[in-house]
Amino acid sequence: MLAGGFKNGLWTAYAKGYSIKSGYHWLQGMHPPVKWYRDVWGGWIVPKHSMVGWLIKLEALNTREKLFRMGICDTDLCVLCEATTESHAHLFAECKFGTQIMVELEKWLHMRLSGSHVRYSKLQRRVCSRARLSFCYVIWTERNSNRIELQVKRPALVLRYLKQLIRGRIQSLMPQKVAYNDA
Repeated sequence: MLAGGFKNGLWTAYAKGYSIKSGYHWLQGMHPPVKWYRDVWGGWIVPKHSMVGWLIKLEALNTREKLFRMGICDTDLCVLCEATTESHAHLFAECKFGTQIMVELEKWLHMRLSGSHVRYSKLQRRVCSRARLSFCYVIWTERNSNRIELQVKRPALVLRYLKQLIRGRIQSLMPQKVAYNDA
């Protein structure tokens, strides 16, 4: 039973079997678990990549499509390719600029970053998840940079930066022991 009250402007509580964590969950209410939560907020992921990934999953980024509908932009064309409407789906899966980078990234990693990864080891699945989020983060920041600078970088230059990000993150978190099937 939770009991308590205000004393000197602070809440004092006497609880048996309660913790800050349980109180937090009580305040948040009951929500069904999100299947893709671990893909976005896993331990190997850079927090700012997680934040962009979360916003992508919720389709909450301010793409040109969204800004155009709100009357903030004069066009809804993609900043990177200027070929079609800049939506979440276009920007992270269909845009020619991004798909060029994704193809080369998958070649470099020797694995597909989209689709099912049931045949991959745990380490490979982690690398895929982290590489996919890093890709999305880089595409989003490149898109924002291009909106300001009005100049699109070459995909090869963006790919080089992306590889450095992924390599650096994996090396910094790589366990000393690697499972035999991951070697």
